[in-house]
Amino acid sequence: MNPSSQDLADANLLEAIREHARWQEPCECVEEDGILMMAGANAFPGVFRNCVARTDAGVPAPEVLARAQAFFSQRGRGYTVLVRGSRDQDMAEALQAAGLAPVADSPCMLIEAPVAEPGIPAGIRIERFDDVARVQHAVQINAEAYTALKLPAAETRVFFGRPAALLSPRVIGFVAYRDDVPVSTALTILSGQGAGVYWVGTTSDARRSGLGEACTRLATNAGFSHGARVVTLQASAFGEPIYQRLGYQTYDRLLRFRRPAPESAGGK
Repeated sequence: MNPSSQDLADANLLEAIREHARWQEPCECVEEDGILMMAGANAFPGVFRNCVARTDAGVPAPEVLARAQAFFSQRGRGYTVLVRGSRDQDMAEALQAAGLAPVADSPCMLIEAPVAEPGIPAGIRIERFDDVARVQHAVQINAEAYTALKLPAAETRVFFGRPAALLSPRVIGFVAYRDDVPVSTALTILSGQGAGVYWVGTTSDARRSGLGEACTRLATNAGFSHGARVVTLQASAFGEPIYQRLGYQTYDRLLRFRRPAPESAGGK
């Protein structure tokens, strides 16, 4: 039986965790017995750093949470529990019973056909990641852009501690330049029949120029051109209206529950 579009999209989210682990230095990524845990380059919690996700729905929620607590406590860290609304309701209930509430709730979206190619305005060129310099330009853009989502610029850079690792056949990235200045970016992570768009960002002086949408269109179509049946993303409040306009539809919600570090830990 072929996997559903929702299954392919969810599998890409899990693959994105693994891929982000390859980009950080140092990083521990442990996947066994239906649980994926990643301790990233520092103690900052988030979706792609210091997080746990269940990969096998048959693993009971108490086991997932107990193993995650042991893993991160050994490292003196807090962490984020990733809960997909349609797949992890028992985990949400267990976390809420422990007195926790989600700190974020994002729509998981997907699309099943390519979108129209973007029109490129005069004075703009869009290049693919083909060397470390272009990756670093993308990091530079997102270090500024994601401060609007309360992600400190220094922490954005930590996600890309090994920029050469993004020059991988699993990753397709785009950078838009205006008069040779990098101003917008997006990248695609491939996972077989699925693909995902991540790190869509635009500098403050280029917002509302349509360049973020242009990069998203290119990243979306790159997924399909490399064999994906479905392309997915997890939207911010800023991006959701754009993705809806492109034809992305919400299929799930991604809730993030945060477990603090042990009080005696220094957050190494």
